[in-house]
Amino acid sequence: MLAFEIWGKFASFRDPFTISQNISLPIPPKTTVAGMMASILGVENYFDDKAFSDFEYSVIMINPIRKKSFSQNYINDYTSKVQTQLTNLTKEDYKKIGVGFRDKKHPQKPINRELLLNPRYLIMIKDFKYENELSQYLKDKISKFSFYLGNSEFAGNFKFIEIIKTQEVKLKEVKVNSFILENDVSYIDFKEDIRYSSLSFATALDTNRRPISSASVILGSQSISVKELEVYSIETIDKVYYCRFL
Repeated sequence: MLAFEIWGKFASFRDPFTISQNISLPIPPKTTVAGMMASILGVENYFDDKAFSDFEYSVIMINPIRKKSFSQNYINDYTSKVQTQLTNLTKEDYKKIGVGFRDKKHPQKPINRELLLNPRYLIMIKDFKYENELSQYLKDKISKFSFYLGNSEFAGNFKFIEIIKTQEVKLKEVKVNSFILENDVSYIDFKEDIRYSSLSFATALDTNRRPISSASVILGSQSISVKELEVYSIETIDKVYYCRFL
């Protein structure tokens, strides 16, 4: 098992089940974490390697979730007009150059997007084939490809977190720091001051980046109290965390 912390000024985590990037998931889904690990290791076609879907993971929200919505205009299929625009530049046809790449017949409307502000997470990884290699890259603070938080414009940081001891425990009552699985709902000791939310996302993609499996989890605005539920106790230098994995 290994752990690493990720953070940045902004993040946006799109679920592959959706058709747009308008709404951001509050935590990085498993497919995004797989992409992060592939970026650090420098693996380009990681969808062809089952190791990047067979591992288990858990996420702990270190900073509270804060979101910001804004409007953004997208250019209509600008790639289809690049050659035409280059030709106009060569001919010095300034009237056509002034039109730019936008399609005036089908003008774009503003699209609302969501961003996560100052996100910070602790990621736990279990049963990953390249754990030793990834741990060394994390310790050396090396990422072979650019490391970002969901979108390429949101640069991210990461650091290795040393795990001292792990064990599976089943206590009378314990506060789980990570998400819990949807099937764990009967074990929850509900508290009035905690906001609970259900979240579904893809957990594996095929070589064409199409979702082939999914999972549903429950998040809490604070640690979730559960009774008689088997969880992992993970001791780090700073703290002991209780987590569920998927």
